[in-house]
Amino acid sequence: MSNNARRLVFVLFMLLLTLSVAAVQAQDRVQVTILGTIKPEIAEPFAEAVATYNAAQDQYEVVVIPRDGDPVQMMTSLAASGNMPTINNMGQEFSLFKDTLCDVTDATFSQHAFPGTQADVTVEGRVYGMPITIEAFGLLYNQAVLDEAVGGTFDPATITTRSALAELLAAVDALDSTQAAIHLSGLDWSLGAHFTNVMFTDQSADAAERVAFIDALKAGESDLANNEVYNGWLDTLDLLVQYNQNAPSPLAPTYDDGVLALGTGEVGFWFMGNWALPNLFEMNPDVDYGILPVPVSDDPAGYGNTQISIGVPSNLVIDCAQSTPEEQAGAIDFLNWFVIDPVGQDYWVNRFNFLPVYDTFEIQPEDAMSQQILQYAADGLSLQWMNNLYPAGGWQAMGASMQKYVVGQIDRAALASELEAYWQSVE
Repeated sequence: MSNNARRLVFVLFMLLLTLSVAAVQAQDRVQVTILGTIKPEIAEPFAEAVATYNAAQDQYEVVVIPRDGDPVQMMTSLAASGNMPTINNMGQEFSLFKDTLCDVTDATFSQHAFPGTQADVTVEGRVYGMPITIEAFGLLYNQAVLDEAVGGTFDPATITTRSALAELLAAVDALDSTQAAIHLSGLDWSLGAHFTNVMFTDQSADAAERVAFIDALKAGESDLANNEVYNGWLDTLDLLVQYNQNAPSPLAPTYDDGVLALGTGEVGFWFMGNWALPNLFEMNPDVDYGILPVPVSDDPAGYGNTQISIGVPSNLVIDCAQSTPEEQAGAIDFLNWFVIDPVGQDYWVNRFNFLPVYDTFEIQPEDAMSQQILQYAADGLSLQWMNNLYPAGGWQAMGASMQKYVVGQIDRAALASELEAYWQSVE
């Protein structure tokens, strides 16, 4: 055999050896599964983040299990079949699964979380979840459209009453450049979780009184039809329905239709949350987007008229009932990566558009809406996410009733009866 032939055989042998070692190493990696992509709005950058993390080390391999349908039903089914993912994203579902979750009090990400952000996943002083961000929802707006409507630079501080909002909606509606003033999504989760939150949280500036209001509903001791906040809240909803881009078919539009409408300037407003920012920037990165409160009265000092709903939407939790200690360690390593690694931080802030709630982050969001939300929070102008207190299935039930109201199938008295009936059915 010639020297060249020997060299070729040696090179092929080394290549096969390298591939074999790589295959063994891949097999030896601990597989960490996660249900879904945290939030559907960030599916693409999350997949990239997972690939980047997997390539950066050889101990763990994170695998995303597609989430299809209702998350509670899917997690319940997976748990029952012995296939519970290692990592899950939970909101109200936490109460159903808390006894099966890992204590992450001593995890690095817990040590650096902002005070209070893990309150929803703390049981008897121990922490069982990682808050992904703080989010806010309200009236998202396209700055350029509102500037055109007011004939100058729109100042969000000028909208403190329903009447002021009505005047602005009329001005936006009158523009030749817009189709309508607002895109109102008829999605059950938007109406049932987020818009209902405005009514519940505006009941009182006192947290105990807000909870007492829900308790009174459960006990059948609350008269919604004659509740001042309830009626003011529906007066505002009626205003939004009046100027809705999709007034003839309120339930027809998809979430993506809202992105398109606000991003292209077809409308000036969209009732939604800042989780839509990645989609809006993808649609039109040159627009400054902002957020307004949802005023429910004509009192400028009325509680809720100058505050926005800000809260931790959900937490990443680790299964301790079916996952192995090695899988649990891999899950913690993956979650820590987002908090302590500059590359992970960059994904968290610049690709996911999450507002970081950890003191390790040197990267901070630069867009106008995120800065607005952080300023609202710093100024104490935040409303509680009462929807985090809803029972599992609560927003779906109330969302169905809200949809009937928006399409005119029921009036506000019937809506009050349906909401009361739902809460009285809760154990």
